[in-house]
Amino acid sequence: MDMEQILSNGAYKSVEHRALASSGDDRLTIAFFCNPCGDLPIAPAAQLVGPESPAVYGQPAITFNEYRKYVRTKGARGRAQVESLSSCNTSITMN
Repeated sequence: MDMEQILSNGAYKSVEHRALASSGDDRLTIAFFCNPCGDLPIAPAAQLVGPESPAVYGQPAITFNEYRKYVRTKGARGRAQVESLSSCNTSITMN
């Protein structure tokens, strides 16, 4: 859902995955991932950015490979992960 938050310029918020396992029941979990090409720039859709709605994320745009490297380097941190990519947070370096 992080990509949707970036592409929507924050209109859709990423949700944190939480699961509570029942100690008495078996559980089956199936993960589903839908990833773009690694060199695809990730930034808000152009139609959602303008003078009254500046880009919140992706200025400059990062590629999906850069985003994946960032996640793997910093570790999973839930909602804080995508929020750290906001243009309001200037302390992020992708390299």
